[in-house]
Amino acid sequence: MPTNLKIGIIPFKPAGNYKMPGSTFLRAVGLVNNSENYEIWKHARKYDGLIFQKNYWTEMMKLFNGPKILDVSDPDWVKNASDFFKFANMADAITCSSPALTEFVTNVLSRKPVFHVPDRLDFNLFPNYIKRHTHPAKKVIWFGYIHNAHVALKPWLTVIKSLNLTLEIISDKDYNNQSELVGIEYLWTKYEQSLIYQQLCDADIILNPKASKAFFKYKSNNKTIIGWNLGIPVAETLEDLTRFLDPLERRKEILVKKILVEQEYNIKQSVVEYDQIFNKLLSNS
Repeated sequence: MPTNLKIGIIPFKPAGNYKMPGSTFLRAVGLVNNSENYEIWKHARKYDGLIFQKNYWTEMMKLFNGPKILDVSDPDWVKNASDFFKFANMADAITCSSPALTEFVTNVLSRKPVFHVPDRLDFNLFPNYIKRHTHPAKKVIWFGYIHNAHVALKPWLTVIKSLNLTLEIISDKDYNNQSELVGIEYLWTKYEQSLIYQQLCDADIILNPKASKAFFKYKSNNKTIIGWNLGIPVAETLEDLTRFLDPLERRKEILVKKILVEQEYNIKQSVVEYDQIFNKLLSNS
């Protein structure tokens, strides 16, 4: 992309004081921190292209005269399918954070360019620390919005208790139904975006259960790759959890997965992919 082009990213909530969602941190701030071509949208600034990162600002989509990308990281059509697809059809291209999102949007918007741009990591933000696994697992951590914790963790609590594991939830709120946690050594830590990578280093295993609800199939693997980059195995099934009790199994897992993250999940690759998409849109305009 020519150096004189400037792309504005309109994030999920573009103005005022708000709690930054993970998708904005990974998919908007990550781009801005790794390329001078991208910045968070500013009023009255001239841009050559826009990314609407989970933002459905209809007036701007209609008025802006240049290539426009809608970045999708959740199945937002569940809330209002008509409005979602009406807005998506006004964009010049769609980017999606997971394969399932990409497949669905591609099938529905068959004439619209749709691209899978995975959630990737800004390695500069990670602590200079890799977890060392020398003892049987004692502590597991789940992190994310608390409403997702209830769906994801409830089927696992009996097993966590039987394995005598300490469970920590790092979230916006504490777990509502404390009776479900009876017999489990449990603690809750307030989620702070600036601290989360350091907070996770206390875990022997990170929990990212594959929940049965249809909504979860659209989720990206960002929690998993965050764990891998910290040197912490991620249990997506109960079989994983049992296997990773053994420190040797955890070391074997990370030996492979850390290399995978470094090769495929550097945010600089997302910069290249967005550059290519905008170049294509500009050449077709």
